[in-house]
Amino acid sequence: MSGLNTSLSIGMQALDASEAALNATSNNISNANTPGYTREEALLSENAETFNDGQVTGGGVNIDAIQSVRDELLNLQIAQQTSAQSAANTESASMSQVQTFFSTSGGDIGTALSSLSSSLAALSGSSSTVADQQGVLSAAQSLAEAFNTTAQGLTGAQSTADSQVTQTVAEINNLTQQIAQLNGEVSQVPASQDGGTVEDQRDQLVQQLSTLTGISVTQGSNGEVITTGNGTPLVSGTQSFNLQTSTGTNGFQQVMDSNGNNITTAIQGGQLGGAIQVRDQTIPGVLTQLNTLASQFATAFNAAQAKGTDSNGNAGQPFFTVPTTGGAAAGISVALTNASQIAVSSDGASGSNGNVANLSAALTTALPSGETAANAYSTLVFQVGEAASNASSQSTAIGQSLSQLTNQQGSESAVSIDEETTNLIRYQTAYEAAARIVSTIQQLSTDTLDMGSSQSF
Repeated sequence: MSGLNTSLSIGMQALDASEAALNATSNNISNANTPGYTREEALLSENAETFNDGQVTGGGVNIDAIQSVRDELLNLQIAQQTSAQSAANTESASMSQVQTFFSTSGGDIGTALSSLSSSLAALSGSSSTVADQQGVLSAAQSLAEAFNTTAQGLTGAQSTADSQVTQTVAEINNLTQQIAQLNGEVSQVPASQDGGTVEDQRDQLVQQLSTLTGISVTQGSNGEVITTGNGTPLVSGTQSFNLQTSTGTNGFQQVMDSNGNNITTAIQGGQLGGAIQVRDQTIPGVLTQLNTLASQFATAFNAAQAKGTDSNGNAGQPFFTVPTTGGAAAGISVALTNASQIAVSSDGASGSNGNVANLSAALTTALPSGETAANAYSTLVFQVGEAASNASSQSTAIGQSLSQLTNQQGSESAVSIDEETTNLIRYQTAYEAAARIVSTIQQLSTDTLDMGSSQSF
C-alpha cells in the first residue's frame, strides 16, 4: 500500500501542477489584448527522489510559483528612451510654435525690413514728397511692431513652457504616490504567488512617469526605488518624495526636491526636461539674438539719421527708441512723431536728399554682429527652423529605437496565442494523464482492500 500511496501522492501533485499551469495559460489567453499585461508562466520543479530498501522512487513534480515574465533591464531601457523621446517631442512642439512668429506672412521682421528699404528707395527719388516721407515713417513703425510682436510671441512661448513645469511636477507627484502604494501591495504578495496584476499596474505607471521626466529604476528590498536622472529620490519602497515648485528671481518656476534644494538645472528628459530646456535655453538664445538685432539696427539707423537734417532744418533726432532695461526687441519704437522729422537732407538745403543714402546704408551695411540686418534676421530664422527640425528628427530617431525595444519586450513578455494554445494542449494532456494515474491508483487501492476483505472470510 505504501507504494500505491506514494504513486497517489505523485499523481495528486501532478494534478495540482497541471491545474496551476492551465490556469496561468488560460489567464494569458484571456489577457492577450490587455494593454500592459505581462505573460505568466508556471515554474515547475522535480521533487527529490526517495530511497527505500534499495529502490529509488521519483518524487514527482511540484509547482513552485506562477511568475510573470519580465526583463527589468529592458523595461529600464524603454523608460529611458521614452523620456528622451518625450523631451524631444516637447521641444519640437514648442519650436514649431516659435516658428510661427518668424513666418513670412507679411507681418514678420524680414518683410518689414524689405518694406523700409523700398520706402527709402522711393524717398531718394522725391525727398520733398510728404507721401514718400510718410511711407518711410509707416514702414519704420511696422518694423518696430514686427520686433515687438515677435518678442512677445517668444516670451509667450516661454510662459507656456513655464506653466508646463508646474503641471508636470503635479503629475509626477501623483504618479509617484501611486507607485509607492503599489510597492506596498507587491511586497505583501507571498513569494509562492504571483503579483503580476499589481506589478503590471506599477510598470504602466512607471512608463507614464518616464514620459514626464528622466528616471532611474532599481529594485530595493521593499519594492522599486525610483530617482530622477541626477539621483533625486522620487520613490523608495512605500514612501514617495514630492517635488515642489517655487518662483525664482527670473519669474519662472524652479523645481525643488523634497528637501527644498533647487534641482531645475539637473532635470533632464521627459516633458519636464523638455519644457525647462525650451524655457531656459532655447528661447532665451533666440531672444538674445533678436534683441541684439533690434539694438544694433536701431543704433545704426539713428547714427545715419544724426548725419542729416530734417525738412524743418533741424539736426536729425534719434529715429528709434530702444529701452535701456528689458528686451530691445520688445520695447523698440519709432521716436519720430511726424514724417517731416526724417533727416533726408545731408547739407540742410531745401530739396536735398543726400542723407537718404546714409539711411539706406544702415540696411545694407554689416552691423557689429558681422551681418546686415536682413541677413542677421535670415540667420535667426534658419536657426529657429533648424532647432525645430532637429528636435523632430531626434524624436523620430528615438522612436525607431524605442520601437525595437518594445518589439523585443513583446517577444519576451507579451502573449503569443499560438504558443499559449500549444501550452494549453500540453498542460491539458498532462492534467488528464495525472487524473488517469489518480483514478488508477484509487481503483487499485479499492481492489486491494476488497481482496483483503475476501480472504478474511
